[in-house]
Amino acid sequence: MHSDLIGKIEKARRYAEEPERIALDEITVRFHGGNNDHIVRLANHRWMCDCEVFHLRGVCAHIMTLQKVLAPMLSAEAREPGPVIIHSELISMIEKSRRYMHELDRIEIQTLRARFRGNNNDHILTLTDVGWSCDCATFRVWNTCAHVMALQRILAPMLPAHAREPGTVSVEEHLVSALS
Repeated sequence: MHSDLIGKIEKARRYAEEPERIALDEITVRFHGGNNDHIVRLANHRWMCDCEVFHLRGVCAHIMTLQKVLAPMLSAEAREPGPVIIHSELISMIEKSRRYMHELDRIEIQTLRARFRGNNNDHILTLTDVGWSCDCATFRVWNTCAHVMALQRILAPMLPAHAREPGTVSVEEHLVSALS
């Protein structure tokens, strides 16, 4: 394995311990709720959910869960609680959100756009149905980089299978495991 890539894997492990380096600009999630699947989006620091509760109240357990799970990567505006609602409804949403936080397999990230504050420069990362991309030089060479690997590690339980896979570079599994 190329020694440069080994260094990037080690850097990714360190970066994964610092999720505050990541600023989520946009994210789309399929949330497997108790009754139905819902699409939840963050764009321009504002949340939207296609569930009925969100349309009625402007807040829901799906968004509350994502705000907690992704908090270190969200802007202050995106972390803001929704509108004040009737007490009993709020208690129900909080209870549901707490349960969902322990069931991250309910959340499947479909797309995202994030800024990553690296040691030397900031980088833009995206995830689409095609896969990952990053604007750094390492990604252009290896089709993976420390920034992508760190996000894969942080978001692993919420990523679809294709987004958890390493880049196209052939990586010896025992070396990757040793660095994990």
